[in-house]
Amino acid sequence: MTKLNSYLELIRFYNPIGFWLLLWPGLWGLFLSDNFNISNFTIVILGSFLTRSLGCAINDLTDRKFDKNVERTKDRPLANNSLSVLEALFFIILLSICSLLLLSLTNIFTIKFVGLIAVPMIIIYPLMKRFIALPQIFLGATFGLSLPISYSIAEGTISLEVWFLYFGCVFWIIAYDTYYALCDLDDDRKLNLNSAAIFFGDDTRKAAIVFSSLFVLSIFVLAYKNVSSIIAIGVLFLLYQIYFQNQLSNKDKNLEAFKANSQVGLVVAVLLFIEKQSEFFS
Repeated sequence: MTKLNSYLELIRFYNPIGFWLLLWPGLWGLFLSDNFNISNFTIVILGSFLTRSLGCAINDLTDRKFDKNVERTKDRPLANNSLSVLEALFFIILLSICSLLLLSLTNIFTIKFVGLIAVPMIIIYPLMKRFIALPQIFLGATFGLSLPISYSIAEGTISLEVWFLYFGCVFWIIAYDTYYALCDLDDDRKLNLNSAAIFFGDDTRKAAIVFSSLFVLSIFVLAYKNVSSIIAIGVLFLLYQIYFQNQLSNKDKNLEAFKANSQVGLVVAVLLFIEKQSEFFS
């Protein structure tokens, strides 16, 4: 059981916030499509779980030496040696095989998109904090891919509307990961790693507000384009969330501000689902 627990810790099974934050944009894409069904829904949920698990395992493998020196991550399986590198590699291969089997149940367009774009980005994004000043941009671009991928699973293509919302989603991810970066600010400085909190310095919280506002703007444009009062109502909630999360961060509750974004993802998913159902029955 101890070894099993280490594998579960490796994929953050007991800390599912990352899974939810990856799943919500995936559901946005699915709900924007005209082919929502249980099969596609199941693939998106399992795909989000496997992708998040794989990303965590790859991240811990590449960062194992850094994690030993960070208070928040020093007890991760590869950092405390409860798992060996070989065991982690074996598990990564197993997760990859499961992901490929699931991907094979989709369509050619999705398979090519994931293979040529998503997979390389998932593999290299853990390294970005070493090489670019604002790694949150690459993280946003990678995490946000769950939106167009899920849409392509249902439609076999990606619409311009979905691409537009994807870029809005990237701004949202940058914003919430900026709050997350504040949690590791001191450790990242000691280890000479890059983050939005280091890049923006004293203006970090202002930057998070700007990125969040750009996301809300994209939702507003989507509502305006679709003449949707339902989605427009959601904009009010999103504006409140910008204020609420900023207040939490000002009280140094940055992890709580980060986690609050699961509510944002859920509300947007519900609104898009209701909007699509109202179109169906109109």
